[in-house]
Amino acid sequence: MTQSAPMHILSISSNRADIGIIAPVWREIAGSANLRLTVFLTGSHVADSDYGRAAVPDGCDVHVGGADIAGQDGLECRNRTGQIESACAELIAAAAPDLLLVVGDRIDMFPAVTASIPFNLPIAHIAGGDLSFGAVDERLRHAMTKLSHLHFVLNRHSAMRVFRMGEELDRIHIVGAPNLDTLKSVPVMTDRDFLTETGLPVLDRLRLVTVHPETNSRTPSAPLDAVLKALDVHKDPVLFTAPNTDPGSAEMLPVIDAFCAERPWVVYRANLGARLYANAMRRASTMIGNSSSGIIEAGLFGLSVINVGNRQEGREAADSVHHCAPDPVQIADMMARLATRASGRPNGSLYGDGQAARRIRAVMEALPDPSTLVIKRFQTEPVPAFKEPWANSTDI
Repeated sequence: MTQSAPMHILSISSNRADIGIIAPVWREIAGSANLRLTVFLTGSHVADSDYGRAAVPDGCDVHVGGADIAGQDGLECRNRTGQIESACAELIAAAAPDLLLVVGDRIDMFPAVTASIPFNLPIAHIAGGDLSFGAVDERLRHAMTKLSHLHFVLNRHSAMRVFRMGEELDRIHIVGAPNLDTLKSVPVMTDRDFLTETGLPVLDRLRLVTVHPETNSRTPSAPLDAVLKALDVHKDPVLFTAPNTDPGSAEMLPVIDAFCAERPWVVYRANLGARLYANAMRRASTMIGNSSSGIIEAGLFGLSVINVGNRQEGREAADSVHHCAPDPVQIADMMARLATRASGRPNGSLYGDGQAARRIRAVMEALPDPSTLVIKRFQTEPVPAFKEPWANSTDI
């Protein structure tokens, strides 16, 4: 760094799910003498900020504001994203950060990005260049990429897409998925402790289920309807977690609640947290649903995945991910064939080696005056041969 004072980074979290992605980056930033961190918790944190606050390193400023979109549709969702944008703009004006750090593609993350535009604040974006055709996240993610000035991408495929969008080569950094950093560090629980804490009756043929609305579809709940019918075919133990707060989830939640309440082999936990989630993936026979976690994270534990519908269409996936239509017969057939407990060993390195946060910190510490980032030139050079930094590693 050429600055005398630490570079001040304002980082955003808009829901519990992205805490697992961004928290290891926060820890690395907080451990640097050249960087200073302020965190803004918005979205679902507005209803309950305890989980988000607990992930912020000691000594860092934390602010909570905006609104929870809470799965609302249309006008109400738009009104609440407007509140997020206003609250973020007020914090930018008051805190005067040097750089805004955002992640992903969420509806409630996007207003934080647009709030920064009048301030000409440089933006660092994690997970640009990914694809997920079945969700409006697809459009939001690419829009955030073009509004950003520094790109921390998950693999070479995403790096190529960001480059094709006209972004300059020296702005693109392949770091891997920071959520793997979080999960890789989670200690292994005993089976007894895991059963006690989750309330599951048994572990044999455990299914880990998460279904989000397919927001780019005219029938966003179709994957959920199919999964519920398939789960009734086999009646194996199920650990069911909540959908995210995308539009349509408010209508899905009572359906999930009713399903779980009427079946003794099904346990519902709105959120598991990193500790229980990592240990669930170590023990499950199958992950079922349409979460990006099945594509990005499950491979870290050698867990088979049934990916239902089109929400994650376009993402690079390991051979352990089995795609199917929202058809209960197809899903039930796959469940019968995929009944072996996760191997506990990685089955590929598409999304990193658990060192993403360290790489992000190194890039940030090497930045010159961040204000120089705001002048971008649209590049038209041929796409280079990108390579992941973990490509030849045996420790994944």
